[in-house]
Amino acid sequence: MFRASVEDIAEDMHPGHSTETSEPGIALALGGGVAPGWAHIGVIKALDEAEIPIKMIAGTSIGALVGGCYLAGKLDELEKFARSLTPRRIVGFLDLSLRGAGLISGYKLAERMEEHMGNVRIENLSRPMVCVSTEISTGHEIWLSEGSLIDAMRASYALPGIFEPVRIGNRILVDGALVNPVPVSVCRAFEADAVVAVNLSYDMFGRGTVVRNSSHEFGDVVSFPGQSQPGTKNTMSRLGKALGITGAMVEAFNIIQDRIARSRLAGDPPDISLRPPVGSIGLAEFHRADEAIDIGYEATKLEIPRLQALSSARSSALS
Repeated sequence: MFRASVEDIAEDMHPGHSTETSEPGIALALGGGVAPGWAHIGVIKALDEAEIPIKMIAGTSIGALVGGCYLAGKLDELEKFARSLTPRRIVGFLDLSLRGAGLISGYKLAERMEEHMGNVRIENLSRPMVCVSTEISTGHEIWLSEGSLIDAMRASYALPGIFEPVRIGNRILVDGALVNPVPVSVCRAFEADAVVAVNLSYDMFGRGTVVRNSSHEFGDVVSFPGQSQPGTKNTMSRLGKALGITGAMVEAFNIIQDRIARSRLAGDPPDISLRPPVGSIGLAEFHRADEAIDIGYEATKLEIPRLQALSSARSSALS
């Protein structure tokens, strides 16, 4: 089902998935983040270890992947897969598609998910799950809360230009981080009483800094190995070679995601925001899952007292 507005999702919630309850627990908004998003696994492991109930999950991009696998009971399998990745294994999953709308078709990854989750449907999960995606033709924010879990997760992480868009019904969908990088608003629409967000882009960029600089001043330009001196006519061409086409696209996308997340979270802040410091992990360094998972786990452990207090306080207020 496609829901592009708060009103639609509030009226059409699956009857078995109401979050209006006096039981303690939190709604979890898992943000996008590409490779550093493996940190979400560590976050959820720490929450489970502390016995903090998760009443629902809204996920964008890799947040949808991790959240969906968790609610399907397959988080351990996902963690094992993530920790097993090496640069060579990653290449094996890249089914290049030069004629399509993305460099990678994504079918190999989908086949791997099919092995473990088969025909799992979102509405049959034990708790509400919403995968956020973007309709490419209209720019609508699409909330996927029914239908194939695998298709919904694929649509949510279909990074434009990298993964091919995913067709579901009569819509062509791409990465949800284009419109809602950290989906707190989705949790609010489900009337969740305690919302915890996991924002992975917080320490990746400056705080929206504006640099006033004339064309001949390049004191802050970062030089890459073998690059000519800043200011020469070859600077841009060498910069492109250093990043690569894919790298440049991912970096640009993440800057956009960071700016949108700041704006949306300012207008609709969570009750608690978890910010695992994953900025040192490259956006395409999926083989560094060990580090990302551990960072997410440790960052969440530090916030357990606050999280427990939030869950208990909101429960008491509703009882």
